[in-house]
Amino acid sequence: MGEAVLTLLLVVSLLPTGPAPALQVDETEGEGPSIHGRVELIPAEGVTLSWGRRQYAGRLQVRGASDGLVLVERTSPEDYLLGIQEVPFTWDEEALKAQAVAARTYLGWTLQRGRAGAGATYGFDICATAACQVYGGLDQVRSSDGRRWEEAVRATEHQVLLYEGSPAQALYGSTTGGRTRAVEDVFTGSTPRPYLEAVPSPGEDSPYVDWAWMLSGRRLADILGEAGAVAGVLEDVWVETTDDGTGPWMVVVDGSEGRRRHTSWEFRGILNRYGPELYPDLLPAQRPDGRQYPQVVLSPSFTVERAWQFPETFRSGFIEVDLEYTVAGKGWGHLVGMSQYGAKAMADAGAAYGDILAHYYGGLRPVTDPDALPAEVEVGLSWGESGLSISADGPVAVVADGETLVEEALGTWTFTNRAGEVEVTPPQGFGLPPRIRDLPAVIGSPAGRSVVVRGTVSVAAELRLVVFRGGTVITETAWTLWEPGGFGLVWGAAGEAGPVAPGAYRVLVEARSPDGEGDRFATVVIDG
Repeated sequence: MGEAVLTLLLVVSLLPTGPAPALQVDETEGEGPSIHGRVELIPAEGVTLSWGRRQYAGRLQVRGASDGLVLVERTSPEDYLLGIQEVPFTWDEEALKAQAVAARTYLGWTLQRGRAGAGATYGFDICATAACQVYGGLDQVRSSDGRRWEEAVRATEHQVLLYEGSPAQALYGSTTGGRTRAVEDVFTGSTPRPYLEAVPSPGEDSPYVDWAWMLSGRRLADILGEAGAVAGVLEDVWVETTDDGTGPWMVVVDGSEGRRRHTSWEFRGILNRYGPELYPDLLPAQRPDGRQYPQVVLSPSFTVERAWQFPETFRSGFIEVDLEYTVAGKGWGHLVGMSQYGAKAMADAGAAYGDILAHYYGGLRPVTDPDALPAEVEVGLSWGESGLSISADGPVAVVADGETLVEEALGTWTFTNRAGEVEVTPPQGFGLPPRIRDLPAVIGSPAGRSVVVRGTVSVAAELRLVVFRGGTVITETAWTLWEPGGFGLVWGAAGEAGPVAPGAYRVLVEARSPDGEGDRFATVVIDG
């Protein structure tokens, strides 16, 4: 497509309908903002999108909502699994494979169940937080140990746990403290599942096998009162335990105006929410090693004991006695399904991933089923955002409300919430060709060192150096993408041949973008 035709297409397609303002074109600044309902950035083959210091392989879509912007990644299930960050990638490969199958199965169950919670509200399949599965894009898989996780995902490709022909509800969590819990014993109203029954989980090498902390009765009363979880003045709290498969543990809260009962999972949620709000300096409490627990109450398996604390010394004739509650529990998470630290212990002892999964999921073993998951999954990365910026390491196509705004673009796109719609601001100088500026006419450099050629570029563009000795090209650097502003191109970096001898060289800085090209010469003098 010719440049003139492309420019015309951009201007026409960026004109919004109704009251939305059209893009304003400035001969020096490029095109201005426009407003849409949703905008999608589609990376070219091999291009990675970046948001919030994280990188993503799929397409990123920004949508407008009543409370802010919604950011969704549309990607394949297998690429989604590469971004799962649930266990250290240094663990034994069999534990990693077990985690990969469990995560893939849980994704399949989530998709089969249908959108719920934030997904139903904002229109995505699964969230990227611990409320669903922890997902961080490509950052961790590109780390030094990320290859091991990638290999585990690839080695188990399309493998899931099936129950009655469909992906099982493959719940999992960090640590159980020695025994998992049946699903109906944690989540009220859950249907008992033969693959989510309580089983032993020995050998967990986790700091959360056992945990405990103390809090004064006055502070506990404040927290329960703020949550509306006590009737009147707090008088006592204790836990009623149950046998496996007979229902949740219950926390009994006695108040001056009556008794209230909460499941241990509900009580955990109350303290985790209101405790840090009221007493951020005390909750979550400190571990014995001085570090802080990740949550106030770590699991649904805990007890609450009260005791009067007498001071070691007191003034004659006056004794101050404090009522203290001790909350002591086991494990971290809901404790249902596979224990991640338990899987690690089994793998370290020589168990294969199929045996690990069968132990924790009632005998279910992985089967290969390419049809268990769809070709694409929509991952909710964030919502309620006032603004977002998305960049890429190469060209992207931009589609707004189903219409293509541009087929190839470089640079950072900015999105702002405007009364439930998306205001789109293109990259600086969008639609204009790149210009090289502020390049010194002569650059001096000592012999034996890399040469850095600095200047500024007017728009996002790919840059490279072409080095001449006389009329002969002696080296060319790789094309690299730079945002508008200052750049520093290196000649003689690791893996590149440096100057062959002291003397004068001509360097050509070349810039290219979908909107045109630019270049500028300089002289480099290598001191002898």
